[in-house]
Amino acid sequence: MKRLPSALGMLCALFLAAAAEAQNFQQESRFKFRIDGLARQEWTYDVPNAEDVNRRRTQLRPRFDLNLKWLTLGAGGDFNYSSDENTEGTPAIVRDNYKSKDARVDLAFARLEPVSWLRLEGGRFEMPVRLTEMVWDRDLRPQGGALTLAIRDDEGADVFSLIGLYAKGSHVFDDQDTEMFVGSGKLSVGRADSRFTLTASYLQWRKVDALELMIRRQNSRGPDGRLALDYKVVDLVARIRRGGPVESAIVADYCWNTAESANNKGLWLALLLGSTETAKGALEYTYAKVDKDATVAAYATDDFFWGTGWEGHRVDVGIRTGEHASFHAVGQLQRFKDSPIPEDRDKWVRRVRIEVRVQGG
Repeated sequence: MKRLPSALGMLCALFLAAAAEAQNFQQESRFKFRIDGLARQEWTYDVPNAEDVNRRRTQLRPRFDLNLKWLTLGAGGDFNYSSDENTEGTPAIVRDNYKSKDARVDLAFARLEPVSWLRLEGGRFEMPVRLTEMVWDRDLRPQGGALTLAIRDDEGADVFSLIGLYAKGSHVFDDQDTEMFVGSGKLSVGRADSRFTLTASYLQWRKVDALELMIRRQNSRGPDGRLALDYKVVDLVARIRRGGPVESAIVADYCWNTAESANNKGLWLALLLGSTETAKGALEYTYAKVDKDATVAAYATDDFFWGTGWEGHRVDVGIRTGEHASFHAVGQLQRFKDSPIPEDRDKWVRRVRIEVRVQGG
């Protein structure tokens, strides 16, 4: 892909920096390696004006972190192999945030933490703002730089934090000219086993008309087929987490595209009972209703059939099968409420998934 040479150059620079820092500190470095994996069988039924979809996907994401005092260097790859060919024949729309058969650089970053309240990171890194997947797909990585200022409690958890982020070219598909600015504040109160967190964020995308046409998705378009509106999104996320015999969490996310006056709001509600990491299993329910221009659909979750303009439900039943592994049965119902075809707005798409997820610890 187009970003591969530059990403490889970034990796070489990180390795050289790691060697230099190791000589300067003259101390043993801390090296961490992990592999996350996903094996999925998916069935999608009742797609309007299209055939049902039956496909398989396997994903491996190896990564390493090299910790040198206040400097952390990281790199990782993303390897996908699926039974379908989601870019074959240059389709009008690709609904996935991955290529069916692909090997790519996933992470390549440097992170500085010279003091406890300051973090600087640059390169291609994990999203530092705790957004829900209504706005940002957790599999995507911002490519740019971020600054975090944080006040932490005695247990090391953030009590208050401010994050500023700039990114460009952060999608798997071509978005080299599209820019993203993020400002976010988080307030957290409570104990380690019971905590309330409120995250308020402002996200602005510029040059969205430069997005590859295949990922324009459900957002409003101009006569040339490219995105035609502005996206200045206010996003508020409230989380309540409780420990105890049965761990539970409630998440409520409301977003509002302040640049537009219509079709500009989104709501995401989730309830989680149990855990596949600390208990035998978990049950998760999600309800969402997202207007077509509430956010940029290219960066929203690709688990659902549509990125924006939809209403739907998801139930995820997870069973812990090992120290770092779990089995999941996922059911989804979704309708394209903002479809340009009126008769399609009340047609419900059904999606069923069976997954094995592995987190390398």
